[in-house]
Amino acid sequence: MPCYDILYRMKDMRRTVLFLLSFFFIVISGFTDPLSEGMYTRERLMQVYRNEIAETSSHEIAASEVGEWYDIIETSLFMLIRRTELFRGSMRLIITDWKNARCMMYPDGTFLVSTGLLDYIDSLLFMDTSGSTRKIRNLNNERENFFAPIAAVCVAQFALNYYNTAKNTALSPEQLYTVDIMASVLLTIAGYPQGLLETWLNRLAVLYADTETAKIFASFSTGSVKPAARLEQLNGNRDDITHLYEEISGVLFALQNRRGTADARTVLSNLLQLFPQSLYINRLNALVAHQAWLNSLDKRDTEMATILPAAVYDNASVFAFFQSADFMFENDDDEQSDYVSKTMPTRNNSALYEQAKKAYSDYLTMIYEAGSASSYAYLLASSPLTHERDTVLSIAEQADLFHTRADDKTARANYAALLSLLRKDYTKAQQLLADCLDSSAQKTTGKVLFVTTGFPADERLIRCNYFRILKKLNNKIGAAKERQWLIDVLKAPAAVVPIVLRNVSVGDTVDKLLSAWNKPSTIIYNYYSERWLYRLLNTELIIRSKDGDGTVLQMSIGFPSSLTLFNDIRTGDSREAFEKVCGKPMYRSCDALIYHKQGNLLQVMYGNNKIRNITIRNINEKR
Repeated sequence: MPCYDILYRMKDMRRTVLFLLSFFFIVISGFTDPLSEGMYTRERLMQVYRNEIAETSSHEIAASEVGEWYDIIETSLFMLIRRTELFRGSMRLIITDWKNARCMMYPDGTFLVSTGLLDYIDSLLFMDTSGSTRKIRNLNNERENFFAPIAAVCVAQFALNYYNTAKNTALSPEQLYTVDIMASVLLTIAGYPQGLLETWLNRLAVLYADTETAKIFASFSTGSVKPAARLEQLNGNRDDITHLYEEISGVLFALQNRRGTADARTVLSNLLQLFPQSLYINRLNALVAHQAWLNSLDKRDTEMATILPAAVYDNASVFAFFQSADFMFENDDDEQSDYVSKTMPTRNNSALYEQAKKAYSDYLTMIYEAGSASSYAYLLASSPLTHERDTVLSIAEQADLFHTRADDKTARANYAALLSLLRKDYTKAQQLLADCLDSSAQKTTGKVLFVTTGFPADERLIRCNYFRILKKLNNKIGAAKERQWLIDVLKAPAAVVPIVLRNVSVGDTVDKLLSAWNKPSTIIYNYYSERWLYRLLNTELIIRSKDGDGTVLQMSIGFPSSLTLFNDIRTGDSREAFEKVCGKPMYRSCDALIYHKQGNLLQVMYGNNKIRNITIRNINEKR
């Protein structure tokens, strides 16, 4: 049965208890508190799994006991959950010393992996390679490609919010097929090679054919639905998987570039009809709706940047915020201004505001996420309703405390900005932002492990906010230092030496690209540009289409890829090797480190200290 036929049938299904509960918890003032609801409803759902998690925790082992596997697991989860913008909340990782193979993502974000699964993967890989000339240096890549589709199925269940209030109630065949479809989409967005999920389902079918291994993998049993049936459904829904991938990746592209939000919201509205329970789609809907509201505001009235809990790269906003503050460096008289009154919804954008507020409420009613809660607080600061504005700082402070010590500084940056915008405590705001800019954030150590949250914010925007607050404190020396840092980062290079990839570089024409690389595997048409995907090269190019000039705007190289940069650098190489050639990074942005090389901007994402993605841009692009 085609995927969308299944999904449309699911459209009329009753929503889970998560949604039903949301109607009953209303603050006496009349203001629905989605944050409390999110924590409560998730807690209710987690009661089903409480004993199971307690049992697994009693067998938990330290990361050191699984060696390199820990970094492989963490990298896989980062790519599947953070890079896809599925979830940016705190996630506990439990590695349990069990013989049987287990892998599970619980409703609160807890992720379980058993040593039995890891050992079995290693044994199979050993048998596969024992008679091969394949070099041992590829072992960890093989491990990750084996583990990633298993994890993706668990993550997809979390993304779709397919949990039952009764622990032993299995997913329906329609739900299971939809989980596989979402898993395939997430793997593609995360940058994994095609076909990994199909390979895993084939392997699972073989495992079940043997009585002994079937016992070890009993937890992967899906009742009457066999791996062969899942594989058949997956192969029969190729067009629908491609379509869903293009829709979600297009939304992500619009969000990450702050462009095309109207079209992205239309796509999300349709997806919400198909997946009303989905944490993933509801999260994207909140972020895009918020961005649409921000786009409606006069840049002169925003004063400080909102830090969304998503990897947003946007030169235009950075320049705008910096110039706004810079022009007022000597005569900063905005103390007389009132942020609330300036940004309060008007007849022209009140609908956008209410839609954004509802989208956040819908998402946060389902699950609590500190970064999104802080963005929600930022939104409420412009509310025309006094009782909503009165909650802003408490919501923001709670989010900040919840994300203390996390690498994701979204909640802290937004709390600091709100303290300043609402004229409450400039000194505390300065201290909080100083911490955000401290790169020495330490990862939680000990037996309890946490999946890396990432650093989705653009450090330049945080520094723009920091610059403004230092000015308010009349700290001219500190402000001048930040101003100079921004000038150095934003200034146009004296000369640009193109970084050439197989005779193609940023700024080249489509004609030259086609001559060198031939036609792409896929073209995805976005709102002002085109995305050209070259599957064999694992590379994506952004082509300007709005103005009709058809030039290459950026080039992104995934892992693995045969393309090489200067000094034969390629994805998969170590950070150390890359920085021997390019030097230290200029700043952090979008879970990546930013380097300047030959007048070009290189946005490099690492996983397990290896290059997972390199994006080449113009340093001073303003799109």
